[in-house]
Amino acid sequence: MAEGAVFHLLSNFAPYLREEFNLSSGVREDIEYIRGEFERMTHFLRVADATEDRDPKIKVWAKQIREAAYDTADALDMYMLHLRSRHHQSTGFGEYVHKVSFFIQTFKAHHQIASEVEGIKSRIIDISEGHQRYSDIYGEIEQGSSSIPSDIAWYDCHGDALLLQDDDLVGIEKPKSHLIEWLLDEDPRLKVLSVVGMGGLGKTTLTKQVYDDAIVKRHFQNHAWITLSESFKVEELLRDMIRVLFEEVRQPLPRGVDNMDANSLKGIIHAFLRQKRYVVILDDVWGIQAWQVLRIILPECNCGSRVILTTRNVDLASSASEEYHGMVYNLEPLPREESWALFCSKTFKENSCPSYLEDLSKNILKKCEGLPLAIVAISGMLSTKHNSLNEWERIYHGLGAELEGNDKLTSMTKILSISYFDLPYYLKLCFL
Repeated sequence: MAEGAVFHLLSNFAPYLREEFNLSSGVREDIEYIRGEFERMTHFLRVADATEDRDPKIKVWAKQIREAAYDTADALDMYMLHLRSRHHQSTGFGEYVHKVSFFIQTFKAHHQIASEVEGIKSRIIDISEGHQRYSDIYGEIEQGSSSIPSDIAWYDCHGDALLLQDDDLVGIEKPKSHLIEWLLDEDPRLKVLSVVGMGGLGKTTLTKQVYDDAIVKRHFQNHAWITLSESFKVEELLRDMIRVLFEEVRQPLPRGVDNMDANSLKGIIHAFLRQKRYVVILDDVWGIQAWQVLRIILPECNCGSRVILTTRNVDLASSASEEYHGMVYNLEPLPREESWALFCSKTFKENSCPSYLEDLSKNILKKCEGLPLAIVAISGMLSTKHNSLNEWERIYHGLGAELEGNDKLTSMTKILSISYFDLPYYLKLCFL
């Protein structure tokens, strides 16, 4: 949350640069420099806040900036406190002593703030020069994935949703029937249907069940499932889509596709899908920019084609579906009965919950709040505890510690953290 610290600091600079603060010209210039440098940092930090959890280098830089912002705020606050204390009233000889004392204290305060501001300025220069005025890092983050470590376990778990069997699913029939009904609507216009909800609610699982449904398969001529990532590369994504489309109809790939630029790749996809009734799944679309890149390749040919987006981004879901005459399906947590059914099926397999564990199981289940990912993760861990009451009680009372230290819950914490890191910088500050 370095951006939050800098944002707060910038809102408090103005009073110190007014004439009545009687700062020396050197101190005033240093404060102006520090303010300007923090302002230049803000755009970088808005991007870094969403990335620092996965890149140790960015995390270190963000930490340095955050601490420098806090130290700057402390120095300015201490100077403000001193100025406010000077209004003590005295008379006679006491007034004379007070003026002398105030002069000495003010001299010391000015010297102290000058020294602290100079030290902070030096730190800011070191931070700036250390990563070339943020431009190189910003380029790394914007260009995406090459600098992001490959051990992002949550994405592997995201792919697991595509492999689930019908027996593993609970509470999916109602939303599945809604989506299929929308897909098979006789309206010939291209429609975009959005499935929206926080990480772990099962958007991918639900959409895969719809996509694989036999009626849906028969209704559309062409089918493509494309999974995005937070930092996808456009050319690679388009090539993947071309491979999916051409392999489905057993056609050879266009010659030279591996060396084509984005515009040429888009042209191939657009030409392939023209005058066909297709269904395309764009799974895990992070933001409107990604949608803007992909929407251009989808021809509107009044053949009854459909696109399904899965996303955490409510604004994206609303705007895309509204633009293309579609609907938004807000995926909700599982109700109590379905949560219990899923919990029992994963924890006790084909057996029922032992009576001595029932109350404790329901208390643990309450903490999952209907989130399928949480229920499956905790159930998987509990299934290894041999129905030991003492062990289950320890887990219930120390569930926070279990989330930190239990490898079986690592996937859950990583996936759920995405919902936090995907928040805008100002909402992260409110949330914390």
